[in-house]
Amino acid sequence: MLSVLLAIFLFSFLLLKLTVSYHQTADLVQRTQQLYEARIAKELFLADYKTLDSAKGSWAFNKGVITYEKRQEQLVVRVKMEKKSYYFYEKNGTSNSSE
Repeated sequence: MLSVLLAIFLFSFLLLKLTVSYHQTADLVQRTQQLYEARIAKELFLADYKTLDSAKGSWAFNKGVITYEKRQEQLVVRVKMEKKSYYFYEKNGTSNSSE
């Protein structure tokens, strides 16, 4: 009787561990995909940025909105997608990002 209970507990524990691992992997895949979509949107924005005259504004794309602001010699780009925001900092042709 005790061995049956131990076997059920072990099976339940392994099933729970497998389920948690699956959810963590799925969450990581979704966050990684959103990060790459934000980086691609930023690069597309930077290709059009040279034609924009204002130092501050917003730019809409199919997955969200990009707001930008030029501060001294640095361009701050905020990519807002669903419930997450990504900040990218461009300075003198180099790219530094903070997610």
